[in-house]
Amino acid sequence: MNKLLLLLLLSGCANFGKITEKLPLDKIERKDNHFHVRWSKNLDPDYNTGNLPIGTSSPFIYEDILYQGNLKGQMIAYDLDKGTIIWKENEGQPINSKASIFKENVLYGTMNGRVYSRHYLTGKLNFGIDLGEPIESEIVVSQGRMFAHLRNHKIVAMDASTGKVFWSYRRSVPFTTTLQRVSKVLPYKDKLIVGFADGHIVSLSRDEGVVNWEQKITDGLKFVDVDTDPIYFNGYIVAGSAVGKMRFLNPDTGLIVRTVDLTAAHAPLKVSDELVVGTVFGELARVDKSGKIIIKRKVSNAGISSVAPWKGGYAVGTMSGKVMMVDAKDLSPIETFELGSDQSAVFGFLQQSNDYLAIYSSRNRLYVFKNR
Repeated sequence: MNKLLLLLLLSGCANFGKITEKLPLDKIERKDNHFHVRWSKNLDPDYNTGNLPIGTSSPFIYEDILYQGNLKGQMIAYDLDKGTIIWKENEGQPINSKASIFKENVLYGTMNGRVYSRHYLTGKLNFGIDLGEPIESEIVVSQGRMFAHLRNHKIVAMDASTGKVFWSYRRSVPFTTTLQRVSKVLPYKDKLIVGFADGHIVSLSRDEGVVNWEQKITDGLKFVDVDTDPIYFNGYIVAGSAVGKMRFLNPDTGLIVRTVDLTAAHAPLKVSDELVVGTVFGELARVDKSGKIIIKRKVSNAGISSVAPWKGGYAVGTMSGKVMMVDAKDLSPIETFELGSDQSAVFGFLQQSNDYLAIYSSRNRLYVFKNR
């Protein structure tokens, strides 16, 4: 099952039917109080009727450059303020993974399992290495090593400068139990914390890939994927399953310390000593450092995919064709931005950097907003 069907299922959107454009993007009336579009790009590939290409990638911003992979197989570096192309490379396979950075090179993976390292300013190839399985999550770098989580539930550790493979660890997950999504790796001290599709959080040694501990955080036999990226917060690992409650775990032992009655749809946003969490049921919540829910408010009839700080509040990506601005304190909606089609969604992550907010929609539209 792909990401689109998964997230529509979890958010209760069973009416995914014929895609109908409301209006051309430049004809939509917008108030622009909080969502002033600086520039936008239509990156939709060619496709046959009835075979709609769904974008699940995310933008990445580094030193006033925005990097965006697309289903055409292109990685494009844009000037963040103007939207002009700095460099573009066609890798020949769709790119769904968010880019990351190591020294002077941008890193990303493709759906045929190839990892690329290119100079962030010129696009010059540093190296490319084949890992054999689709790469959809962000490649993570820690202490000179990079770690990729592949679609076949394998973690691969490589030298971030050369691409040399040091080790790999593969989790045995029956095909029928998984929704085929993966989370990115979380470095913690000399360990890696990873969520797997069998409902487990696993701690691996960074240097050798040996299991230190594993903890199942959800009940059930099917669709228990731990596919929200685990985070480190207030001395705990915080993670959630596609169909289970959010957990606080001891990072050294894996023991579950607290359970929070929220089904998180994305990695929580850390704001000072709180978490801001969006759920698969369209709720937003503020959670304190002890795991207590301070406030919870339903803001959408569809799941929430990402939350980012924006203009003193939060920008909220949803699976209902809308991006919202909400109040930072009471989480009440302030403004809505229409993505341009009835069934548009945000499956990736909102990227905020200083005065800019970037969004990539499921209809393969890239938007960059500027604070003015």
